[in-house]
Formats: sequence, structure tokens, C-alpha cells
Amino acid sequence: MITQILFLSGLYVFGVYFGLLFIRQLPLAFIGITGFLWGALFWVVGGVILNILMVPYTITSMAILFILLSVGFGILHIRNKTWQLTGRDLVCLMAIAIVFILMLLLASHYNFSVASTDSFIYIVTGRRIPYEGFSQSVMVELADRGASQPLLQSASVFLGADYIYAAQPAFGLSLAGIYFYLSHRILGHLLTDKRLAWSLSILSGLVLFSTYFVVFHYFYIHTNLICAVYLFLGLYGFWLASVEAKDSWMIVGMLALMGFSLARLESPIFALPFLVVLISQGKIPYRIRLVSILPYLISLIIWYFYLLRGVGDVDLTLDQTRTLTVIGALAACIFLLIFSEVNWIKRWALPHLPKIMLGVLVLVVVFMVIQKPEHMYTSMKVTLKNVLESGRWGITWVVFALLFFFSLFGSGFLKEGFFFYGISSFLLLLLAISYFRVPYRVGWGDSANRMLIHILPIISLYMLMRISQSLSGRGLIQD
Repeated sequence: MITQILFLSGLYVFGVYFGLLFIRQLPLAFIGITGFLWGALFWVVGGVILNILMVPYTITSMAILFILLSVGFGILHIRNKTWQLTGRDLVCLMAIAIVFILMLLLASHYNFSVASTDSFIYIVTGRRIPYEGFSQSVMVELADRGASQPLLQSASVFLGADYIYAAQPAFGLSLAGIYFYLSHRILGHLLTDKRLAWSLSILSGLVLFSTYFVVFHYFYIHTNLICAVYLFLGLYGFWLASVEAKDSWMIVGMLALMGFSLARLESPIFALPFLVVLISQGKIPYRIRLVSILPYLISLIIWYFYLLRGVGDVDLTLDQTRTLTVIGALAACIFLLIFSEVNWIKRWALPHLPKIMLGVLVLVVVFMVIQKPEHMYTSMKVTLKNVLESGRWGITWVVFALLFFFSLFGSGFLKEGFFFYGISSFLLLLLAISYFRVPYRVGWGDSANRMLIHILPIISLYMLMRISQSLSGRGLIQD
């Protein structure tokens, strides 16, 4: 138990150490809350890099990697003088760290982990990596299920544990902290009454985190909670980068999007619409867009080519043709990014790109329905049944549907396109991917039902933003 607490606490401390590089632009509390997310992301990315380079994946090699990174960050801290913290700063960080460690102690003492067949595969695949590296059979699982959960579970071999059971509550606590903090900060841009902003943030958070299926994922060993926290942080990082004009929020958004993209193999497809909307807004300086987005896209292309080469002709949901299609979509986004400053593209194409993208997705789904009417109808019917009855959601989606209906009578807010086009594209893509697999099935364990967790926190705060804008009377218009 103690080794697992020390390991996850170490990831948290390393993440805070990294986050402090941006202390001049990012709030200290935010850096403290997101520490575990950055530490976990560095562990996963480090594991991927070592295995691709065929460096032995051991506790020693990972320790050396983290030591080298720490030295590099230390040099940056000294050069930028970001290591100079006041007593009040230290108290703030210590308070957040104590809450995090207490949660780890409780999660370790009371192990309420929930597992399924998928969970067992994640754990076994992860435990094979220190012994086999990225062998073909391991690659098959990574190509079918994503890299994040197996690489986190691989640490159990180094720690002498059966599996990593406290990571899910750590991600859950991070999501709760980020939601409460960002919802208050974002509502501060829409409401003049700070007490009302706090009240609405707390009320919204209590509704979201009292939802049974959300609480269930705090203990369910899978990728959905990981995707939810990184996607939420990525999208709202982009929104704050546009509204507050701070480059650090853009870095936060792209790092979070990388965490989301490594968690599940289909995640980059769901991430691309958000990037298209971001690029089309044109509010982020061109140089910042290139520096932050280009490494993300190039890294994913390399990763997918590596998976394609390693897996070969094995029959997977994401086969060679579909993998090449994903790579092509990532490459197309690179071209859009590079040429987004060309005069005629910037003036005539970019402003209409989100509408075009959404229209194309609607046409694609219609085409799929025509091609496989019974197949697609079954998926739609089953998804609706799970949302309303069989998916362990209770009345969650009924409540959000009513909130959305009433919010339609209010005015829009700045950069609302991030959410409207992003959420709409996500739901259409969720339906579209069922075309390439067996239809969705009734029950909480259905893939589409679980993937709705990814977008739920975003929808929750989006509804809160629309309602807050209606209450504020500040007259911010949709942009």
C-alpha cells in the first residue's frame, strides 16, 4: 500500500514541479490541483518513448528519465526565477498536497475498485510491458485500447503490487478540483456578482459529482474518467487562452489534449473538431498556434505509424485502412494549421469552417444510416435507452436536456463555438463510429454509454455558462 501511495504522490509532486514553470501566468491553486495530471502524463509519454526507442523499460530507466527532466526543469526555474515562492504560496501548495495524500490514504485503505473484462486486460497488458516491452501482442492491445491505462498499470510490477488501484480516485479528485476551480474562474468572466459565481459553481459541481455513474468511474479501472478530465481541461484551457490572451492556457490545453489522445485509440478523432474550431477562431496568435499544436499532431502521426507497423495485419476495430484515415485527418489538420494565415483562407474559409465541418459530419451520419439502416437504428435506439433507463444515469440527461432548453432563451457568450460545435461533433462521431463495429448494446458497460462520461463535465459547465450569461445582463455576445 505504501509503495503505491509514494508512487502516485511522486507523480503529483513532479507535476507540480513542472507546473510551477508557468507560475507567472497560471494561478498557483490551479498548478496545485493539476499536479497529478501532468505527472501521470509524463509517466505515460516517457514509457511510450522508452519502449519505441527499445530502451529497457525498468524502474531504473524511468527514474533516470525523470531525474533528467527534473534537472532540465530546474535549469528553467533558475533562469526564469520561478522557484521563488512566498510563504503564502507554500501554504497553498501544502494544503492541496495534504488533501491529495489523504485521498490516496483513504483510497488505499478502502479499496473499492470495480473491474470488468476490459479492466483485467488493461492490468495484464500493463504488467507484461516491463517484461516484453512493446511486443506485437502488447501492441495489439495498445492499438485496440490505448496506452495510458496499461502504462500506468505497468508500475505495479516495479512497486510489487498486484495492480494500481488508487490512480482512478486520484484522477477523480483532480477532475473535481479542476471543475470547481475553472467553473468559478470562467463564471467570473460572465458574472459581476462573485458570490453568485461561487454559488453556481458549487451547485453545478454537486449535481455533477453526485451523479451515480460519475462516482462509479472514480473506482472503475478504465479509461473513461481519464479521458473526461483531460478533455475537460483541454477545451476550457483553449477557451481561457482565447478570452484571457495568455499563452500558458494554450500550453495547458494542448498537454491535456495529448493526455486525452493517448488514453483511447479513437480519441484523436474526437479531439480534431475542437482543434478545427480553435484554428478557425483565429484569436490565438499564429506563432503560438504553430508552437503548441504542431508538436501534438506530429507526435500522434508518429505514434499511429508506429502502431500500424507493429500490429501488421491483425484484425482490429481500427484496421490499417482506418488507421491511415486517422493519419490523413491529422495531416490535413497540419496543413490547415500551417496555411491558416493565408489571406483568402483566413478571410473566406476559416470563419465558416466549423459550420462546414458540422454539416459534413451530419451528411456522413446520414450516409451511414442509408447504408446500414438497421445497424445504425439499433445503435441510436440502444444509446437513447441507456441514457434514459439502462445506463445507470438516473435522470442526469433529462435534467441537462431541460437546462439546455431553457438556456436557448438566453444570449450567447464569447467563443461559444468551442462548445456548440465541439459537443455536437462529439455526439455525431460517437454515433458514426458504431458503423465500423457491432451495434451498441443495452447496459452500463456499453462503449457509447461510458464514453458519454468524456463529454458530461463539458456539457455541465457549458449549460452553467449559458445560464450565467442570461443572469448577468453584461451583454457579452457570441463570437
